[in-house]
Amino acid sequence: MKLNDNKFERRLGVFFMVLWILIFIFYLTWDGWLYEWRDCGYSGPNQHFDLDLVDMEYERTSDGGITYFSTNNLHNLIYLCYLVFLIGWLALLFGWEWARQGAMATMGISLVAALSTLDLSDHAYMLQIVYDVVHLSGIVIGAYLFSKYYLKTSKSLPIVFGTWVVYLISHLMFTPWPFWEKVGQAYFSVNQINDLPFFLFGVEYILVVAIILSVNFLVEKLNSRTSNKVLRVLIPIGLYFVLCLVMYSMGLIIVQDMDMKTCIIG
Repeated sequence: MKLNDNKFERRLGVFFMVLWILIFIFYLTWDGWLYEWRDCGYSGPNQHFDLDLVDMEYERTSDGGITYFSTNNLHNLIYLCYLVFLIGWLALLFGWEWARQGAMATMGISLVAALSTLDLSDHAYMLQIVYDVVHLSGIVIGAYLFSKYYLKTSKSLPIVFGTWVVYLISHLMFTPWPFWEKVGQAYFSVNQINDLPFFLFGVEYILVVAIILSVNFLVEKLNSRTSNKVLRVLIPIGLYFVLCLVMYSMGLIIVQDMDMKTCIIG
């Protein structure tokens, strides 16, 4: 497998690859969730590392709720921003055009996710810090690629539509079957599969695809008219920032919250 001829990008790719692998190990071994930490800090029963990868235990109650007995973070391995991060370091390490275009086209996912989690108190928590690293890595890699290359929306289509596949997989894995009848009952809202503004059998994600492609088409046209590297970075960041504000004001961005009731009070 041929590595990127660009030595700087290759080294950058190695750095982000190592970081991605470390986060992979963290997700495998860290059991705690943010919602438990909010209630009882690191003294919560699941706030620890272990090597038991199948220790997720929960029970559905008659009223449709969930009682949690033990948690883990395996669900984060199919988090969309983690996928964006993966595509980014592959583009840097190997110089693959499809990965390069995909990383630029999906940078907005990481940017919107980062802007949607601005509760400063949460960022003192270890897992949230890891989320921040995932988001920022996708943004930094995307920004670098925008400064060096021009986005071609048509070449990014496999990755953009691939995010839809990941979204559907998250429903299949975490929502009781059939997921289109049990929407909102996933044990964890990976990629917002519980807290959706509306649901249509998984087809609702076409709206996300349409937004991404529309913004990227505009970015492609605007960036093609300038050779200024700074502008080529600021244009997509600015457009996605405005998009995030509009979506938030319309109530289309819903950040999950839950009362886990796992803290031991006594």
